[in-house]
Amino acid sequence: MNPAVVRSPSGRPEPVASVIALVACLFGLGVVVLEYHDLVWVFSAAAALAGFLLLLTLGVGYLLPRRLRPVVAPPHSVSIACVVWGMTAATGCAILANTGLGEIWAKARGVDVADAWGASATAPFDEETLKLCGVILLALVASRAIRAPIDGWVYGALVGLGFQVVENFLYALDAIVLDGATDPGASVDSSFAVRVGITAWGSHWAMSAVAGTGVGYVVARDGRSPARRVAVAVGLWALAMAMHWFFNSPLGPGWRGTFAKIGVNLVVALFVYRYARRSYLTRFREVAAEEAATGAIRPDEAELLPRRHSRRRARNGPPQRAVRVLIGEIEEAQLALVAGRIPRADPEEPARSERLRAEIAALRPHLRSTPPGWPMQARQPIR
Repeated sequence: MNPAVVRSPSGRPEPVASVIALVACLFGLGVVVLEYHDLVWVFSAAAALAGFLLLLTLGVGYLLPRRLRPVVAPPHSVSIACVVWGMTAATGCAILANTGLGEIWAKARGVDVADAWGASATAPFDEETLKLCGVILLALVASRAIRAPIDGWVYGALVGLGFQVVENFLYALDAIVLDGATDPGASVDSSFAVRVGITAWGSHWAMSAVAGTGVGYVVARDGRSPARRVAVAVGLWALAMAMHWFFNSPLGPGWRGTFAKIGVNLVVALFVYRYARRSYLTRFREVAAEEAATGAIRPDEAELLPRRHSRRRARNGPPQRAVRVLIGEIEEAQLALVAGRIPRADPEEPARSERLRAEIAALRPHLRSTPPGWPMQARQPIR
């Protein structure tokens, strides 16, 4: 049993937001197909190579943000939805927005200025806003999927990953044309090496993770005033746009400048992650300790719960399958109990928590055998 995925924290879906998200994804996909189907048709072998290489990066990139989420990974359904938004809605709408804003810049400031600064003047606002809309819609569609800033960081990174993968695919196709179509396979390989092997470390996933953290901060219900939470979210959105502007700007030309930009964005994203992770684990341990008074989570169990390997060792220790399943069910209920109490002002929390405490209390008497390494208090006779 995997407690990380048995209880989905999604909550009731909001139908209006769900329809908006679906329509936006279909529209964005249509734009991408309409704009690039000719290139894919003409250079089908090179396009297949680009798609294969980028699917490999998508697989690896999908695992990393989910593994960085402390305690348990987010549900696959929500994670995939974020990636799909980035690959379709955000990318397709960004193509239209960048084209329109680029033409405005060329008319207003001249072609030379637009060539030098156009990417940094257009993409930061529209692309970061479009990617952020995916996290905002997620908060509306799956109301309990985002409980803390760290959830916004993870889901924002997944949205950025989806955007980054499709953008890299489109850039690989453009590289074939820019190279004169003399060797499409080599053009794809060189584009892949640069945009995945080098610049990917500080690209869209990092920017979207920072902006997404703000959404998590707004909906976390941590006791702070709405005005303060909104101000922090807007500040993080502005920071993501500043990261994007710096990344796209002609400042720091050459490879040294490129590595500097990658390093700055990576450091900023990891700094925000470190803060969000620490605050989440602090709150998690605080709630787990409070539940000791109710008997739902014993003190030694509270030390075990935040660590994946400790929970896995406890579940896999006993030889009896029935005992392993029972331990997994208790862990699952305990994790759901703590996760539900992470927000401090959730009006549905008291009733939900009472149901989970009753479920844990009903499961404990059935536990007759515990594995080596299971907390000593769990081995005491059940009273």
